Order: sequence, then structure tokens, then C-alpha cells
Amino acid sequence: MSMPDRPEAAMSHPSAELPARAVAAEGGSDAPAPVSRRFITLYVIAYLGLYLAVMTPLLVSLAIRLEDIDPDGKTRSLGLVVGVGTLVSIVAGVVIGVLSDHTTARLGRRKPWIIAGIPVLLAGSVVTGLASSVAMVLVGFVIGQLALSSIMTGMQAILPDQVPEQQRGKVSGLLGFTAQIAGVAGFQLAEPLKGSGLLLFLVPAALASLALLPVVFLLPDPAVRVAGKERQSFAAVFRGLTFNPRRHPDLGWTWAGRFLIQLSLMFLSTYQLYFLTDHLGYKLSEVTGLLALSGGIGLLMTSTGAVVSGILSDRLLRRKPFIYAAAAAFAVGFAIVATAPSFPQVLVGSQIILLGAGVFGAVDIALVTDVIPNRETEGAKYMSVFGIASALPQSLAPLIAPFILAIGGGDNYTLLFLTAAGVAVAGGLTVRPVRGVR
Repeated sequence: MSMPDRPEAAMSHPSAELPARAVAAEGGSDAPAPVSRRFITLYVIAYLGLYLAVMTPLLVSLAIRLEDIDPDGKTRSLGLVVGVGTLVSIVAGVVIGVLSDHTTARLGRRKPWIIAGIPVLLAGSVVTGLASSVAMVLVGFVIGQLALSSIMTGMQAILPDQVPEQQRGKVSGLLGFTAQIAGVAGFQLAEPLKGSGLLLFLVPAALASLALLPVVFLLPDPAVRVAGKERQSFAAVFRGLTFNPRRHPDLGWTWAGRFLIQLSLMFLSTYQLYFLTDHLGYKLSEVTGLLALSGGIGLLMTSTGAVVSGILSDRLLRRKPFIYAAAAAFAVGFAIVATAPSFPQVLVGSQIILLGAGVFGAVDIALVTDVIPNRETEGAKYMSVFGIASALPQSLAPLIAPFILAIGGGDNYTLLFLTAAGVAVAGGLTVRPVRGVR
């Protein structure tokens, strides 16, 4: 974004930031060159497949599997599995992010981690799908989360590595769009596969693996040359997993905003199936179809929000107004869902939320890449740190929600979704102190 107070203006020349032992093998320019339509297409398709493997278990597969295995304790078991699995993915994601920035393989910095994650993802899906106890579901989900952390770290870093600033809004909008398509596709897949625990988890993982192959074989990933055998101490690596929000306040506020918005969304995403069955009285056989219908209609809302806001934010050189609009849509949508007596009102409220999710998902990714420092040498680390802001709510929401639901005698979904509305508003307001973008 061409403005005097952008983050890049406050940084020294990229060559001064490069470690003495690592020099990019290709290119010496300060910013990456524009990427082609072919690059964008393959990158977006790979993200679509990856999000399919991420979203399907969280939205529907785990809930169905745990209802079969532990019908009486399904809510608690879902919180345990998602919570522990997500905490593992958070730690793994940040560690892999630092390791990726220092990877010197001939394949590049990012591809080795993508390749390593694919077979592990397939193995985790098999374990989860064949599990006959909550403990084995947890083991399989943790294996899958480790794999997704490895793959996602590499995929996220490609954006700041290779996509120039003037294209990030557009690409981010398309990536936000893929997350919504993946959610809809996950419900559609779950409907015919819900009778087979194995296929319910294996099919999304297999589709994700196939979608990632063009990135591995066709897209570039500049390698890093090593000038020496310098080894970092454990303490130095640990310091590399963190950042100082006082030194980088824009980074801190942006991280907090993503965390709060994602937390509000996870209250709905994690518990919408149980909300419809336990609170509104729909049968499980009906719910997957209703959620698929909601997702299908919402595809238009999210695609409009993501693509249009991504393009407009690039043209207007502004990010903040779109974040405010997204938070407002979340608040209104959650208020409607919270007071819903039946599915039609839930449908209306969820569409407004999905519109906000599309707008936020597009502009937030662009905002993150605008504010991260040292993106030439530490892009994966900072993208992984921001991955925590997306992943941590997946762990916290299932842990917090039961306490909110228990207030007033239990099954208090009204309070849960009103809480989500307030959290979303707070998340939107955190962008106000960010000085590096408008």
C-alpha cells in the first residue's frame, strides 16, 4: 500500500535483514514480482483442498463420529478432542514456521514441509476414521493436526514470499473464498459418507493431498544458499517463536483482532450441529442436509464478501473499513441466531455471519501480510504466529462454551451466541490502533 506510514517504510533495506549464513538463491529485488494467473489458480486450488481437510472434521465429521462413540458425553468429548488437537497444532505450527525459514533444501524452504505433511495427514485420517474410542479419535486427530500444521505453514508463507503487495488483496480474497467453499463441500461430503467413519475422514484428506500436488511440482520455491555451518542455540530458536507486541504494536493489535473474530466464529462453527439437534429439536439425519443448504446459499454471500472486498481494499488502499463492516455483520448475524426459534431464522443470521466472514477473511490476510516485519527472512515465522490467532480459538471455544451454556440451567445457546457477538465487535475495534495501514 503506497502510503508514508506503511510498515515497510520503517524497516531497513531487506539485504540488511538477511542473516549472514542465508542468501536467497534467486532474485535480489526488494519485493516479489507479480505472479501469473496460473500461479494464482494453482495456489487457490491447493488452498481449497487444504481447507477441505481442515474444515470438514471441525464442522461436522468429529461431531458425527463422537455422537456415535460417546452419545452421552459428546459435548465434553468434542471439546477435549478439538482443544488438545488444536493446542498441539499451535505449538507445531510455530516451531515449523521457524524451521521453515531456516530450511536450506534444494526443493526450497516451503515445499519440504508440504511434502512431509501429506502422508502424515492421510495416516491421521485413517486412525481417526477407524477409531472406536474417544482416546483413539484424539490420537488420530492430533496426528492430522501435526500434518496440517506442516502443510499450512508452507502454504501460508508462499503469500508473503512470492505475492507482491498490489496483488495480496485479490489473492487473499480468493483464499477467503476457498475456506467458505470448503465448509460447504464438507457438509456435502458428510451427507453420503456419514455411514462410514473411515471415508468421512479419509476422503477430505485424500482430496487435499491431490490438490497440493501441483504446488509441489509446478510452482516455484526459491532455495536458500548456506554460507556456513552456523548453528543456533535452543534459546535462540525459542526466541524466534515469539514477537514483542510493544516493539511491533501493529502486529499485536492485528493478532488480537484475528483471535477475537475467529473465537466468535468458532462458537457457532463448533456447536451449530448440537444447537440444531439439542436446542431446536432437529434430528441428526436432518441437520447435515440443513447445514449443507445453509452453506450452499452462503456460498454466494461469502464469495461476494471475500472477492469484492479483497479487490476494493487493493484499489482503495484501505483495510480498516472492511474489518469494521465484517465485525458489524458478525454482531447482527449472531444476534439473529441467538434468538432463533427455528431453522429459517438461523439461516438468515448465518448468512449475515458468512458475509462478514468472507469480508474479514479476505482483508485480514492482506492486513497481516502488510504489517509483518522482515517478511523476506521471517515470513513463515510470522505467518505461523498469526496461525495461532486462528487456531487457538478452535481450542478455547470448546473449553469456554460449556461454562456459558451451563449458565441459567444449561442449554443456554442464546447467551453463547450473544457472547460471540460481543467478542466479534471487540475484534473489529482492535484494528483501530493499527497505524501501518488505513
